[in-house]
Amino acid sequence: MNPVPSMEAVTIRPAGLDDAPAIAAIHVAAWQETYAGLLPAEMIAAHTVETRLAAWTRILGDPESGTAVAVAEGPAGLVGFGSCGAQRAAELAADGFDGEVSAIYVLSAAQRRGIGSTLMAALAAHLRRSGHRAASLWVLRDNATARRFYARLGGVVVGERVERRERATLVEVAYGWRDLAALRRGPVPG
Repeated sequence: MNPVPSMEAVTIRPAGLDDAPAIAAIHVAAWQETYAGLLPAEMIAAHTVETRLAAWTRILGDPESGTAVAVAEGPAGLVGFGSCGAQRAAELAADGFDGEVSAIYVLSAAQRRGIGSTLMAALAAHLRRSGHRAASLWVLRDNATARRFYARLGGVVVGERVERRERATLVEVAYGWRDLAALRRGPVPG
């Protein structure tokens, strides 16, 4: 088993096209770790490295996509990633959340070491440099661990949606940050 890197041993950097295979593998592994018991097993199984590789290759290969991707790299390779860009949900954009964190995943073995909050800070910094003032993200309502993480970072619930898919009905809540500078500072004390 590989040793888990400390935050000091992890570098956050922009992703390149050559990172697509590792990002796809992390995406699938994180889905398996995170969503077991929250989503139907067949829905998780349908989330394959091949489908994720195609998606991340497309995103990373298109500089005009408007999606920025950052990776967390430890001594043994990538342990997490996040992506952000312009808000896709019209109701959240109308409420002033002009930026969006579209994905953030850290492998469970590398969690609780500051990697997720550092990735979020990097995404917030990118959004600010791109002219965004506020941001939100969607999370499964029943994903208590992630919801505690976002609340610790100062996020507040700003929306809810029900999305019907072929294999499940997803109930998600949106967490929002009206001040991206505050998100860049890290967890809220207490």
